[in-house]
Amino acid sequence: MTRRIEVREAHAATEPGPFARIAITGFGLIGGSIGLAIKRRWPSSLVIAIDQKHVLEAAMRVHAADVGGDTLVMAGDADLVILAAPVLQNIALLDQLPEYLPTGAVVTDVGSTKRLIVAAADANASLTFIGGHPMSGAASGGFAAARPDMFDGRPWILTPRPSSGQAPAVVPAALEKLEAFITGVGAVPRIMTADLHDRLVGAVSHLPQITASALMHVVGTLAGDAGLELAGPGLLDTTRLASSPPEIWRDIAASNEDVLRDALDALIKTMTELRASLGDGEKIESVFTSASRWREALVRARGEQ
Repeated sequence: MTRRIEVREAHAATEPGPFARIAITGFGLIGGSIGLAIKRRWPSSLVIAIDQKHVLEAAMRVHAADVGGDTLVMAGDADLVILAAPVLQNIALLDQLPEYLPTGAVVTDVGSTKRLIVAAADANASLTFIGGHPMSGAASGGFAAARPDMFDGRPWILTPRPSSGQAPAVVPAALEKLEAFITGVGAVPRIMTADLHDRLVGAVSHLPQITASALMHVVGTLAGDAGLELAGPGLLDTTRLASSPPEIWRDIAASNEDVLRDALDALIKTMTELRASLGDGEKIESVFTSASRWREALVRARGEQ
């Protein structure tokens, strides 16, 4: 049975957003931050949260959502549906949505991989689906870590599907509205193909996450609690990502397996070469020099210089 929770407090009137009723399935770090960002920008927009009861109660205490429930029935009144569950769960939800959605509703997601969900959308011509991925996050997951400024100034990638024999290309008006929504919550829309997204994000996001987690695993195993007491800020900074929830990353790794295999092969090759040249230091100097140059490029790209 659907559990329904409502907040009856009225929000101050404001200019309408591009979508009047937004349903968010999965009200964790990203979904919850979207809810908070919507309420910061368009207090009069109706935010419908779909998650477990304790998550909904926490969200409503801080006015991140107006109404909530634990099934997709709640999305029936929405003109925008945002799938913010783990990647493979989003794909399963996508298959169920046509049963509940009104004609003309726009569907997007916030998953870290795009090829599988775009392919799943291609098989359902009745959905107006545009893949999405905000390049924002935090070391910890869950609604408790959500914040309204999560997306400020950050890229939000969109991967509209091309026209195919099974499904039409996305209507330009739907893409324009979604771009206006993304801009309104503080992010910067970027459009690319699903293939390019998965290749680039595999390099700049997925590989660093796996590397940081593997590094912390090895360091902790070698040093133990006593050794970690000696660690300085370098280890803390380098392994910040190691706190990320594994259940999310299982889906990401599985849905970007080919890209990650190639990326890990490149990393393993470099590490193997470093190990072989520890005595003479030649490879260390080469890798460290290259790393320093790319680090400077990263800082410039982030506008932090």
